[in-house]
Amino acid sequence: MARVKQEDYAYATARIRARETKLLSRNRLERLFEIKDYSDAVKILVEAGYGNEQADNRKNWAEVLESTLSSELIKTYDLIGEMIPDQIVLDLFKKRYDYLNAKLILKAEALKIDVSKSLSGLGTIEPIKLMKLIRERNLKDLPETFRKAILACLDEFSVSGDPQIIDFIMDKASYKEMSEIARESGDQFLIKLVDKLIDTANLRILIRSKLLSKPDDFMKKAWIDGGIFSERLYEEMENQKLDKLIEVLKKLGEDKLASALAEAIGSPDGISEVERILDDYITAFLMQGRFVTMGIEPVIAYLFFKETEVKNARLIITGVMNKIPRETIKERLRLGYA
Repeated sequence: MARVKQEDYAYATARIRARETKLLSRNRLERLFEIKDYSDAVKILVEAGYGNEQADNRKNWAEVLESTLSSELIKTYDLIGEMIPDQIVLDLFKKRYDYLNAKLILKAEALKIDVSKSLSGLGTIEPIKLMKLIRERNLKDLPETFRKAILACLDEFSVSGDPQIIDFIMDKASYKEMSEIARESGDQFLIKLVDKLIDTANLRILIRSKLLSKPDDFMKKAWIDGGIFSERLYEEMENQKLDKLIEVLKKLGEDKLASALAEAIGSPDGISEVERILDDYITAFLMQGRFVTMGIEPVIAYLFFKETEVKNARLIITGVMNKIPRETIKERLRLGYA
């Protein structure tokens, strides 16, 4: 793969600037809190440019909603694919869904359940095809890192019988492949973004393992190689109590993150608040792309913001339909991009 050249993204940057203004505003998201049923939600989303007018003729509105949200992400990936010169850059992020699908397929096989309707169409491999390949153990044509991860899951699960081992193996492999692609691109923004995603994933692992009193070997099994500060974080925090984390993060130069996490960890809703802070940490890095006049940064930032927008819409609609209090829903939203 040739190194990413920022000047090759002039066209894509210009088009993304126009698309950024169409992200769902806070006011539009607020309207979703007033819905009476799924049909109301679909109508609001269609007004915002989601889906198509034919959706109104369908009867199962819950299915229409899910189709509308999923289609919007597929449309976004397709749009960006048309804009950028290096498809492997987009594949870097699409491969996350291949790994997610593989996890679902492997767990479903172990638990003898059907997940065909839960698979994502956003990956680089058509989900039903991937399911067939895994079931038939016909993995020879899959990318090497992906193939080895699936085989490792099959071997390890046959020994342990613990479905969680599938998460550990696939997550590690997913980030490994993303990191390899980012470094092959030679683009410092992509490299740093993937490293930050690894660091935040490891912080989630560390904090959850401590707050939930996981077994001593949990962190070791789940820990992901790579990142900017993950290796030092692991060395400093192994066999340490959670109250040392803030000190370690400050030593690593992450003072602002340390202060935010210190407050969150002590709150009644600690884990959810930690999740929000770590998501905001990535969003703050991506927001810097809005100041780039020509380059890959605004394109990838828009992709992440669109994914967040769809998650927010799904969270509000599902919450309202299940009569979850408005304030509880709002606490779970990610609005740093808006």
